[in-house]
Amino acid sequence: MADRAANRVRERREARGLSQVALAERASLTRQSVGAIEAGRATPAVDVALRLARALDCQVEDLFDDTRARGAAAVTAEADGPAAPGRAAMARIAGRWVAYPLGEDAARMAADGIVTAERRGKAAVEPLRALAEVEENVVMMGCAAGLGLLADRLNTRPGPGRFLWFPRSSTAALQALARQRAHVAGVHLVDARTGEANVADVRRLGHREPIVLITLARWEAGLVVRREEARRIRGVADLGRPGLRLAGREAGAGAQRLLEREVRDRGLPLELARKPRLRVAGHLDVARAVAMGAADAGVATRDAAMAFGLGFVTLAEERYDLAVPREALADARVQRLLDVLVSGEFRRELSALGYDVRPAGERVAEVGAA
Repeated sequence: MADRAANRVRERREARGLSQVALAERASLTRQSVGAIEAGRATPAVDVALRLARALDCQVEDLFDDTRARGAAAVTAEADGPAAPGRAAMARIAGRWVAYPLGEDAARMAADGIVTAERRGKAAVEPLRALAEVEENVVMMGCAAGLGLLADRLNTRPGPGRFLWFPRSSTAALQALARQRAHVAGVHLVDARTGEANVADVRRLGHREPIVLITLARWEAGLVVRREEARRIRGVADLGRPGLRLAGREAGAGAQRLLEREVRDRGLPLELARKPRLRVAGHLDVARAVAMGAADAGVATRDAAMAFGLGFVTLAEERYDLAVPREALADARVQRLLDVLVSGEFRRELSALGYDVRPAGERVAEVGAA
């Protein structure tokens, strides 16, 4: 764990007549981060130590001993996926650190640390930011591009929390929530037996605590095709044509479940859906594959079709919910997330992408602990 030796930040701040809030503003930190550093609960990374020193008009060594000035010691974290040495995001969940290796997410997300070693699912991470700041991270997983927009809007406004979006299938997101490796999971899974949205799958995974489902929006899922192919591919029945190249999703994805159901209902071989010519990991990836000519069709959402200028054949309207542990609803960071979710600006932006935002923010179900 990080060295927690005493420092002189509070002494220097009080000598200059500054409150924690005022120092936090000058150093571009949160008040919670300043408090944690002053109390020795967190060790600032080098860049944070420099900002504090500038804000207090002194040198780093005036605030910290030599060890503290060189940066934070490595921390041990659970690795969410293979953790080869390299950049990683981090979060504090249920009292322990979790590291998220930045593979496909590397270009769009600033790292919290560098993984230096990994063994048996544990990663040694050298922090790049103060651990008190990293503790503010909120991890959202799900396949809706709207979650990325939500994270961007939250991160450009003042308030508690830094929000990280990792694109994952609905099932993978729920599994991460059950393993306490995510704070919020996005889900759109329709139960084949009852037709009920999301509740059955949340219950099936057996979470340790009650889970509340709050609607992000409703969306249309369907076939994405190049516009010049729109006359040839008008529905699922056309997917059985010889030579047609289908882009499929990973097992556990809501889009893959929809594709299999539609194929089965039309009497086509289920292998058509289960063994597509190409398999990709998200709605935007399906649309990208079709737009690039790597596939002729695939199941994605209307906003993905719009993003790549593709034709769209509606197959279903689905409810996209956020699964949140009930206790987390009292967290100021989650409260802020829900406030922005129902804000007029965010609703207008989602609506422009083809989402039906009328049910946004509705608490639609609560699933008891297993």
